[in-house]
Amino acid sequence: MKNPFLQRLLYRFLFPTVALLLSHTADAQVAAPSPATQSPPTAPSTASNADFVTIHNDFYWVDQNGQRILTRSGCLRQFNGIFYWYGGNPRGFFDQYVYKSTDLIHWTNLGVCMHQDVDANRIDVLYNDKTKKYVMFMKYNGNGAFLGIATADKPEGPFTLQSQTLVDNARMGDMSAYEDDDGKAYIAYVSWAVGTNAQHGIYRMSDDYLTLDKRMFLWDIRSREAPHIFKRNGLYYYGTSRTAGIQSSGTSYYTATDLAGPWTPAKPLSTPGSNNSWDSQVDFVYPFPGPQGTLYMFDGDRWTKNLPTGRNGDYIWLPTEFDGNDPIVNYYQDWDLDLKDGTWRKFDPARNLAAGKTVTASSDDGTNLARNVTAPKDYQDYINIHWDSAPGDQQWIMVDLGAPTDINRVILKWNTNAAKTFKIQTSTDAIAWSDVFSTTQGGSYTVTDEKFKTTSARYVRVNATERAPVPFGGRGGRRGGRGGPAGTPPAATATAATTASTTVAGPAAAASSGAAPTAPTTPTATAPVAATATPPAQSAYSLFDFMVLKD
Repeated sequence: MKNPFLQRLLYRFLFPTVALLLSHTADAQVAAPSPATQSPPTAPSTASNADFVTIHNDFYWVDQNGQRILTRSGCLRQFNGIFYWYGGNPRGFFDQYVYKSTDLIHWTNLGVCMHQDVDANRIDVLYNDKTKKYVMFMKYNGNGAFLGIATADKPEGPFTLQSQTLVDNARMGDMSAYEDDDGKAYIAYVSWAVGTNAQHGIYRMSDDYLTLDKRMFLWDIRSREAPHIFKRNGLYYYGTSRTAGIQSSGTSYYTATDLAGPWTPAKPLSTPGSNNSWDSQVDFVYPFPGPQGTLYMFDGDRWTKNLPTGRNGDYIWLPTEFDGNDPIVNYYQDWDLDLKDGTWRKFDPARNLAAGKTVTASSDDGTNLARNVTAPKDYQDYINIHWDSAPGDQQWIMVDLGAPTDINRVILKWNTNAAKTFKIQTSTDAIAWSDVFSTTQGGSYTVTDEKFKTTSARYVRVNATERAPVPFGGRGGRRGGRGGPAGTPPAATATAATTASTTVAGPAAAASSGAAPTAPTTPTATAPVAATATPPAQSAYSLFDFMVLKD
């Protein structure tokens, strides 16, 4: 069969049935140790609240234009102090995207860094210090694929394909790249030499990262994919997912003190409360080193959603804890990361100054009341506790902190029916309002997490004037499914913080409007196929959480 798209469909939907049967025995071990046996990942951090950023799971990540991030089967890298998130548009995997960020929260879409006319995914990018080139590795042209290698002069590309080659004279499945402490590069790959997904191997690359040099290890591992390598305290970890098509699956790992082996037998990754990696397929584990330790962050692609339990969004990022040498991934919808110290902590709901405070709104639907946005909730029940307004674009919701309070941050967790254009405003008397944040690029099922100059306020409100479209499409069906919708970035930036003050007649009055600033140009960007989107059909706005903090 020469059609790569049909090959991919067969592989994704027919082969997994056999793969699930073959891997059932291995995954039956997923019984997790009690959380009581787990040790803390790092020493307690002495950092202030301002040193941390908060990672939010279960919601969609968006770029500066409010468009969902397209980094399926990709990688996270840091070059020159800037984070770059690479990955593919799942609608064919013809376009590889790159986004950049300094805080892991606000991402700028730099556009398509490489386009090809064949399916290419599982990309990884390393910088070669000798050649001063950025080298992209990829699973090139199908599922039984070649190893594709491309290079660029800049991390944002454009990348130019240099070669496509067989590995051990055979096609391969998934792959990833790993750079060791000595600067040597390796690929972890699934070999098809003796059958579909029948073996796994590790290859050392040449000094310029452009050609295969020496195979380090090859072993029989059937019905596993998504290989990745990381190292902790001198111990290498080789992780894999199950070959389950677009379904979420458990993660297993092997360990060794040398990439040439010997490797231990596989162990299931402990995920207490989940047997499928928290509704995801593992993509990579990324280390954040710092003077107080190294945080190892688990990244999973959430191809399919578990909407009844609130497991939404396209990606999950979770801190990896360790019991000795055994990794443990617990679930946190919100957790804090100190990029400077390499430490993390649980998000403390006691920091939310709005918790339990009085909330009023322009309207509600009679059932899902405004007070729900400050009610206690966690990742297990948040989906059932929210505010729904009555229909209509002009709506507001306001928290009364009870007394003037110093604040500098607001977190909003939007339901499917979100605001596209809105302002966050503060006041001491609910009459004169100051804008501390505004945007025209809000998105459906996203998190607004914005810091601003510390101000004293008793009242904090969200003043919405336009509803966000609800995207549909992508493999897997409604609200994203596998990959979610693609979209053409609009010509406007996502946020526009302001400090202007306006006097209005009471909390229900709409804030003054202003023109959105012009977006920075991205010459290398190529827009993907536009997604279909429809206005919300039910309530005008729906909000899970309204948090107010002082960091």
